[in-house]
Amino acid sequence: MRPLFSLIVPTRGRPAQLRRMLDSVARTASHPERIEVVLVVDDDDPASLATHPRLAVRHVVVAPGRTMGALNNAGFAASAGDYVMLLNDDVIVRTPGWDAIALRCFGRFPDPFALVHVNDTLMRDHLCTFPLTSRAFYELAGEVCSAEYERYRIDDHIEDVFNLLVVLGERRVVYLPDVVFEHDNATQHPEAGAVYLSDPVILAADAPRFDALLPRRKELAWRVCAAIGARPDPSRVAAFGAVTDSFAIRSPGRQIAIRSPWWRGPLDAVRRVLGTVNRARRKSAGELLRAIRKRLPVVRPLRDRSSEAGHGVAGPQPVLTPRERPG
Repeated sequence: MRPLFSLIVPTRGRPAQLRRMLDSVARTASHPERIEVVLVVDDDDPASLATHPRLAVRHVVVAPGRTMGALNNAGFAASAGDYVMLLNDDVIVRTPGWDAIALRCFGRFPDPFALVHVNDTLMRDHLCTFPLTSRAFYELAGEVCSAEYERYRIDDHIEDVFNLLVVLGERRVVYLPDVVFEHDNATQHPEAGAVYLSDPVILAADAPRFDALLPRRKELAWRVCAAIGARPDPSRVAAFGAVTDSFAIRSPGRQIAIRSPWWRGPLDAVRRVLGTVNRARRKSAGELLRAIRKRLPVVRPLRDRSSEAGHGVAGPQPVLTPRERPG
């Protein structure tokens, strides 16, 4: 079965965290059988070649020292899902049914060009830390991102294309504050609380790369507009042309925020349990019936003498057993 979601996870040297992440994905997904996890692993790190009993896990083995941009591109090239999420190994998925919720979000649009933004508990609505978008979007782009990105600004790069679409009049970012992918990579700040701290040396190299790639992101935004059949009015085209600062267009209201009812997760969990119980019950009943049939002798009915005597009484009718359901 072709996977519906592909999770791209570059990982190195953290097998315990990786197992925790895989367990949380499988435990909370409505349909773990439709999810594949693509682990991008250095060839000197065999401990990270994890598997999982409930998830399809692919391994992409690469030479050590590649940039995060290159690792994500390699993972995407090996993936097969209709929707692709960039994820870290230090994530704990907390929300039951997250995959069903995300799928409903994509269903709001008549085409596959949308970005689903989950709550990472650190950046929240300020940045789409773990972007989930369609394979069609990346195929249109020709890549996940530039391989130049050493570690940072990859999520900014992807989100910025959709923020540019907002300038052109197309809101295609759905923020899910109640779908929690906890990013377990926080530092406690005395005033701000839990915050994410970047490596200043690597950020100093990646930030200028991000700024320099704005023209490429603008060109991609135009291609998405063409793919969805959008025709921005002249005022929006002028505003789009005037964009020189990607952070300046991260304005409130650029996202479609969708709250999940508190009962949605528990209800989905109950449905999954009931479905499992019903499948097991049907399978057990079918197996029991087949086993009984195998052990019973074949009994042929006696001829009906009353019919031969001309009493007009029909012969014995066959006893119909309930039709077995597929196991």
